[in-house]
Amino acid sequence: MDKPLITLSIEEFGFALASMGAEDVAAGLLKPMYGELSEREWELILQAASHSLLSKGLIVSLEEMEIEFVPDLLEMLIHFARSRRMLRSYSLRNDQEKVLTIHAGEEEQHGQYLYHLAVNQRIHLFTWTEPAEWEEELYRFYLSQERLLPAEATKLRISESRWNALTAITPDTDVSTLVSEWALTEPEQQLIQAWSSAFIKSGKNLDNLSILHYGDKEMPTPEQMLLLLNVEEHFYSIHNIQPDPTSEPVIEIECSTEHTLRKQLKDIIEGFATSSLQR
Repeated sequence: MDKPLITLSIEEFGFALASMGAEDVAAGLLKPMYGELSEREWELILQAASHSLLSKGLIVSLEEMEIEFVPDLLEMLIHFARSRRMLRSYSLRNDQEKVLTIHAGEEEQHGQYLYHLAVNQRIHLFTWTEPAEWEEELYRFYLSQERLLPAEATKLRISESRWNALTAITPDTDVSTLVSEWALTEPEQQLIQAWSSAFIKSGKNLDNLSILHYGDKEMPTPEQMLLLLNVEEHFYSIHNIQPDPTSEPVIEIECSTEHTLRKQLKDIIEGFATSSLQR
């Protein structure tokens, strides 16, 4: 049976969440877009959203004290509101921000996963998904189908302090002078020069992939976070390979091949799926 596919505007999504009692989540979604509005202005925006949902057939009944959503949308909203563990992908290219989040189910929805794609925060697409689909979904999320990656990966490992120095560069920074005392090999120097040029060209924007768990005090562990630099010439992955959280991080910068990137995606997917099923 085909999976239901539901597309909502940010206003429709906010109205649906508020209707289910998740007013704080709805406010967090809508306020960055609209800013501070009067109560009457919010009322008009949400009223328009409710009529839009009704015209789409996503609301079965719209009464003053009770709103009934179609079962598919209701199940997705409940899943979204309850989920505390998720796999989150972020990408910003050509002024288009995309956030793909896979939400693990809680309670009776344990073992079920909700796919949520937000484009510039204005369009929200929902469907159900399963672990077997995620590698290809994530690969296509970051890379277009026609994109060719190098046949051989190159990589470099540096300390956190050196990583901080690299990310602080400006278009006027002489990178060769910056790294002249780092005792790098010639190939490593070439990689640093290429990465730095790509980083500046991107506007110092890094995409990312991470495992998040709302409610946990600790940050994602090194194996739960991957930074990505996506430019026309190359695709770089950046992550902390130091397994001991009490030791100084060791940052690995890799100019990825398709094989190495897919291996990193698989590792994070496996960590997310395994830990979600164990909860």
